Amino acid sequence: MNVIQNEFLQRVADLRQILDPLDRIPGAMFMIKNLDSRYIYMSRALRQTIHLAPGFDVVGKTDFELFPKIIAQHFRQNDLQVFRHGKALINEIHATGFFDHPTQWSYSSKFPLHDRKGKVIGLITINEKYNDVMGRDAELNRLLPAIEHISRHYADRITVGQLAKLCSFSESHFMRVFRQRMKMTPYAFVEQVRLFHAGDAILHSAASISEIAVNCGFYDHSSFVKRFKKSTGTTPMRHRREYQKRLNPERAIALPMSVSAPASGACRRTPAAPSRPSQHPRL
Repeated sequence: MNVIQNEFLQRVADLRQILDPLDRIPGAMFMIKNLDSRYIYMSRALRQTIHLAPGFDVVGKTDFELFPKIIAQHFRQNDLQVFRHGKALINEIHATGFFDHPTQWSYSSKFPLHDRKGKVIGLITINEKYNDVMGRDAELNRLLPAIEHISRHYADRITVGQLAKLCSFSESHFMRVFRQRMKMTPYAFVEQVRLFHAGDAILHSAASISEIAVNCGFYDHSSFVKRFKKSTGTTPMRHRREYQKRLNPERAIALPMSVSAPASGACRRTPAAPSRPSQHPRL
């Protein structure tokens, strides 16, 4: 940092003198967290994007208090990467949607914050709406048809070949680009989408766990229970019981996809095509 800049910033009594005016920039989406991933600051535009109620105080809160556990865990893992390695995560694409609101695709970049001794003490995240930066990454843009397809048809049979064709990629190139740009495999993304919808159906519908598993694209009850527990740390039934005990007031829930949940809260299920051999691995 320039000596003049350093001397000036050290004299600033309260950084909110800088943050609050920046918060007035239309569409400025940014937030600051400490090493415990607790929010220190969140801009007004970002609060509006995730549909927090006016006046809701996010300071001291974690993602686990704002989002479903499956989403919060993903955010926390990314935070830990920044904290452990002291390096920025640049332009990760993600979609945050809501049951009653349209999808908002965005690029998210996390930058480590250091104290005067160089020790990482937190991070700042900058989010940019996808439409504002469209065209920055041609390969990433070409993945969107596959991501949208998974988001809308998560309950159906999905193959790598099908997704690769939607993006005009070969299967091997699609797998490579998807993993590189999304930081996970297509298999992991499909499962994440299915698990989110299953988790929501468990909380907001009276359907049995077996019904929910099938309706969300899982075709084996025991396998679904194992995957759900691995992802959330609890079983589907315990997840439902704990929620019923709490019955917190309704609040915005972020989705890792672009589909609105059905009014009943159960997973969307379209009639499955007759089973037949496929040359493509099924997701």
